[in-house]
Amino acid sequence: MGRLRLRWAWLATTIFLFLFLFLAACGGHKAPGVSPFPAKVSLNPNPSFSMQLGTTLVLTASAQNGSGSNIRATFTYAISPSSPAGVLDIAPNGFACAGTWNAPAYTICTPANTGVVQVTASALGATSAPTYIFVHAPIDNIQVSVVPPVNSPPPACPSQPALPPACNLPFNANAINYCLSQNQVQTLQATAYSQGVDITAQVGPFTWSEVSPAVVKITPVVTVTSYNVATNQATASPSTPGQTQVIASASGVYSQAYNFETCPVQCIAMQLSVNGQYTDQTSFVASKGTSEAITATAVDVQGCIVPKPPLTWVSSQPAALAAGSGTTGCVAGTTCTVTTPQPGAAAITASCTPPACNVGFPLNLADLPAPYIPQPVYPVTAISGLVTGAPISSGVLSTSHDCYSDQLCAVAIYNVSTSTNLPGSAAELPTPPNSLMFDASGSEAFMGSEFGAFTINPASFGGSTNPFTPLPAPGTTLGLVTGRVLAVSPSGNLAVFSDTVSTPNQVYIVTSSPQSTTALNINSATAATISPDGSKTFILGNGGNTLYAYSSLQYLQTVQPNPLPTPARSIVFNSTGSFALLSGGSPAGSLATYNTCDNSLTPYLSASGISTPPLFLKMVPAGNVALDTAIVPIPLQTAGLDFFFGLDNTGIDVIATTSSQPLLAFLCPQPIALAQTTAKTTFAPVHINLNQGTFQPINFFLSPDATQAYIVTTDQGVLVYDFNTNSVSRIQLLNDATPIAADMTVDGTLMYVAGSDGLLHQLNTVLGVDLYQASFVPLPDSQNSFCFTGADCALNIVAVKP
Repeated sequence: MGRLRLRWAWLATTIFLFLFLFLAACGGHKAPGVSPFPAKVSLNPNPSFSMQLGTTLVLTASAQNGSGSNIRATFTYAISPSSPAGVLDIAPNGFACAGTWNAPAYTICTPANTGVVQVTASALGATSAPTYIFVHAPIDNIQVSVVPPVNSPPPACPSQPALPPACNLPFNANAINYCLSQNQVQTLQATAYSQGVDITAQVGPFTWSEVSPAVVKITPVVTVTSYNVATNQATASPSTPGQTQVIASASGVYSQAYNFETCPVQCIAMQLSVNGQYTDQTSFVASKGTSEAITATAVDVQGCIVPKPPLTWVSSQPAALAAGSGTTGCVAGTTCTVTTPQPGAAAITASCTPPACNVGFPLNLADLPAPYIPQPVYPVTAISGLVTGAPISSGVLSTSHDCYSDQLCAVAIYNVSTSTNLPGSAAELPTPPNSLMFDASGSEAFMGSEFGAFTINPASFGGSTNPFTPLPAPGTTLGLVTGRVLAVSPSGNLAVFSDTVSTPNQVYIVTSSPQSTTALNINSATAATISPDGSKTFILGNGGNTLYAYSSLQYLQTVQPNPLPTPARSIVFNSTGSFALLSGGSPAGSLATYNTCDNSLTPYLSASGISTPPLFLKMVPAGNVALDTAIVPIPLQTAGLDFFFGLDNTGIDVIATTSSQPLLAFLCPQPIALAQTTAKTTFAPVHINLNQGTFQPINFFLSPDATQAYIVTTDQGVLVYDFNTNSVSRIQLLNDATPIAADMTVDGTLMYVAGSDGLLHQLNTVLGVDLYQASFVPLPDSQNSFCFTGADCALNIVAVKP
């Protein structure tokens, strides 16, 4: 009996729990479901659409409930009773005919009447906003024109602040006839014709598009208030300086392009912060780890300050003074903060460089006169910066080119620390090198080779990531770039290689981002230089007898005169990038300069004091060169001032030039002349004879403050010239070793020299001594330190990471 009672108790409990849960569920409140009733119906297209007679259109609709959730619904499409009859016919599924359907098949649309109808979609009592559908006759052509203003257009920039002195110039009063500044707008209208008859009113809405949306903002406007939808007019508001084309279309017919221009930039003024220590100056001195504010003000051809144009900011030595990268680093019209990661010197500039700025170059879409043709524009004067402070640790890439012609030769490279002077582990290069060059920031190095060039990421040495990246050249025998590296842009995004071994000879222009390689048929290219903004590359070909100009926006051009009057040895850009100076390439006793914007040769500059073209040529930030001193014994006008230092086998050349704003009728080129003194006399180029006889230089360097020159020779060691005292001293290598190759740190305190004794010599320029020597142990299974196999290789390539 007890066992039976237990079973009944268990059963009763189970039933009780079941009933409790069931009844609780039945008696509770069920969560509300998604409402199936539409609160809003949307019809597409909306608010208007243009249809040609006899064409069809699929109308679609969507519905949302009161909570904004999309719901399924069955829609009914209807034409407003007030709309004219015989214009539009709609099948039950929303298939619309500009005419009448063959109901109930709805397969043939027969043209009928033209006119404007209102169409709505509805579902369960909710109705969409109406769509106006304009049915019109076939369009033959569309023309775009300017709507004459009712009132006189507003003056350009009537209340802007005073222009900076460098751009406080007379500007073109007729510019309003060709372009618009930022406070001006233009109304465009589209006119449609059918067999010569204006049917614009029938067409209704036009679609507006622009080739370069950055240049102009197109906003359709309502002109017919009875419909309250935009039809054939739109306002054109200027934006980024440059030219573009505007097109109107309707029913698949496109107008001829209308050429619109936002007034191009004509002048750029570089200024140090108005609240800083160096206000109204063109140079500054800063301590490492601090920053300096620089402003670039762009002014258009109407004399209006352009708000935030996409200027390209560049530092000639970003490892010491960093000014951002390209158009993203700083913005014109606002303050650019230049940082100072390490001691060194640089010129800071900002240019209006197409295609980002003065859009449309090199085309002249509207056949406008000179001031309105988009062209590159550069400041007249760059900002010079000098950074002081304690040196930072860097690295020295050391290798050999002794087996550059042997594809089977395996070559080692070392990364030597400047703080310990100890080489890291040897890394095997992918191909035997013939040249090596860092970009100015030190982020990567470019290594040339006859069997495949590549980049080197020094940060990856000793890690799991391969430090070597090959440079592809599709369509070539090896599929790789080949040749010596001639030049690397300051940003590191562009590099130039010369292959004088392959037939025919080639020059390769390598772009890092986006990655691309362009092959140019240039024979015997010996030197190249890339403008600071990366827009122009000048290349000396045919053994220095021909100058070529390359730009990604233009085809390869042979610069005139061709051949050059004399062979040129080297070429270098000035501080702003507005022109390049040749060493040689001009009649005896003169200097040749070529403009960046149009490759034109400026009148030769007199240089009777320089009898031999320099073997080496360097741009020096003008603000870092002391004036009214031993080097330049008279004060010079600083506006537009540039300095170039050259070296031949007897001494140093000092060349000073000045640039000025182009004439009112032109954006470029800037006139170039020899520097002027404050007394308005010419400072002619000078040659400083070191009185050391004839020496054999392999490289030369300048201290950041331009007071010391270091000349590396194969017969007299390292000569040091002091510009302040006009004296020469010498740093002799230990073991009386002969310098083979050399490079210098950005701060100028250390020089690394590959010696004939196989050692890497660290020369301390402050002490003037060969302070340390790094040696390299033989490689595994080899008695050589630089070649795993093949030739007996010696240290002869040295590159210091900036």
